[in-house]
Amino acid sequence: MRMLRLTLIALAAVALAGCAATAPAPATPAPSETPAASSSTPEPAEPETAEIVVDGSGFSLVDTDGSTTFTHVWADEVAPAVAALTGAFGADPVVSVRDGSGGHYVDFDLYTWGAFTLGDAVGLEKPRADYFLPSLVEVTAPEVEGVAVRSASGPTVGSPVSEVAAVTPLVHEQSDYRIDPVDPSLVPPTPGGEITDMVGLRADESDTSIVMLKAPMLSYYPF
Repeated sequence: MRMLRLTLIALAAVALAGCAATAPAPATPAPSETPAASSSTPEPAEPETAEIVVDGSGFSLVDTDGSTTFTHVWADEVAPAVAALTGAFGADPVVSVRDGSGGHYVDFDLYTWGAFTLGDAVGLEKPRADYFLPSLVEVTAPEVEGVAVRSASGPTVGSPVSEVAAVTPLVHEQSDYRIDPVDPSLVPPTPGGEITDMVGLRADESDTSIVMLKAPMLSYYPF
């Protein structure tokens, strides 16, 4: 009887050992997934206006890539130019009126961004292209809101007169210098002859440096 009890105990121990050996292993946590690196690249910055170049025919906006993005010819309507300049300077202009007093100059609506003014002739009785000053620019600093402003030949506000005097063709009357004509063959001007639009540069009282860029200016004024 004792032998039977020992045998049963031994068999139970073997059974328990087998159960322990075949027990399933504890589950291993799945490795966390690492987010895939973003494959998108930042968009390149849009070129910004770097400078405004003025010549006898009008002015152009040039971006940081050296591309001309906008051109205004003096006889053009000024609304597109106001929009382009507002974008370039990053601010709306101050608007005012200049009274022509019934002389050779008509009234002008003026759009001013700091040292840069765009003028629009108003109340004209003939087509804009037939008027000698349908629009104008006046500049009193070499840079406006980070945008350089210069003549097509290079001289600008702050340039020495000696630099301007080296530009050809050139009209020089007292402290006024005119360069970058639409038609170089009409410079120097012949009194009573044909006229061409130019860029005017006004010197200071000592005639040593430029204090204003103004365009268009006629190569010859018959009045």
